[in-house]
Amino acid sequence: MLRNWRVAIYVIIFFFLACSIDRSETIKGRFPISSHFYIDLYNLNSGKKVLSDTLHEQNFDINIGQLPKGIYQMVFSWDRDVMKKQEIERFARQPELGAPKYYMATTFWLDPLEANTYTLLLDSAYNQADLEEMLLGENEIDLPKINIVSDGTNNKIYTKYLKLIERYRVKNQFQKDSLQQMMAYYNDLKLDKEADRLNVLLANDWLTKIKAELLEEEITFMKKNLNSDVIPHIYQIQANSKENFDHYNEIYKLFPMNIKRELRQNAKNVD
Repeated sequence: MLRNWRVAIYVIIFFFLACSIDRSETIKGRFPISSHFYIDLYNLNSGKKVLSDTLHEQNFDINIGQLPKGIYQMVFSWDRDVMKKQEIERFARQPELGAPKYYMATTFWLDPLEANTYTLLLDSAYNQADLEEMLLGENEIDLPKINIVSDGTNNKIYTKYLKLIERYRVKNQFQKDSLQQMMAYYNDLKLDKEADRLNVLLANDWLTKIKAELLEEEITFMKKNLNSDVIPHIYQIQANSKENFDHYNEIYKLFPMNIKRELRQNAKNVD
């Protein structure tokens, strides 16, 4: 009888220790900035900042606490000693906004039940001068890219989604650059109607045809991965206007009732 009590006590102690183990998440990696730089972490579904810090070492291992699963955005920034002409003019008019910074950001899927360690990856080996030259340049196609990855299945699904978006972003920017050159050509020839027509197209962030292609492939991707925890979170971010809600409505109809209730509740909390 006494032995059974001892076994029961050991089991209770084991579960107590297991529950008390620190399950907080960490983000590690190397960010090639010699001076200090800043990090800010946002929960994209709620829009709230959940972490802000200043780092003084290129190699880092940050404890970000115990966060709920969802899509997060990490923003890296550091001070600039170079300003463009328009930025100098803006700073002269509104000095309270502060001097501009260099910015790099990425979004990623975080789920403490899948992984506790997340790793920052850059798409190439950069030094600080490389990053600053590219970020100040006019070429928006070849900007440096960063990802935050884990071994979790849903993180990998979300990373695939980001690659899909990036592929169309590059295609969109490439075609806009071509149209910009064509518009300049029309302006040189004083072909005002043709130039104005292209100017209307270029006024939008996305060209209509490219946006339609992206939406079609995005919907296909979401249907294919409908059972993933990632998809309702992507839907919540994307369906943020009446127009977008109409576009993604076929995805909403496919969600089970509990997911629909959760999405409606989340929308009320944001409002």
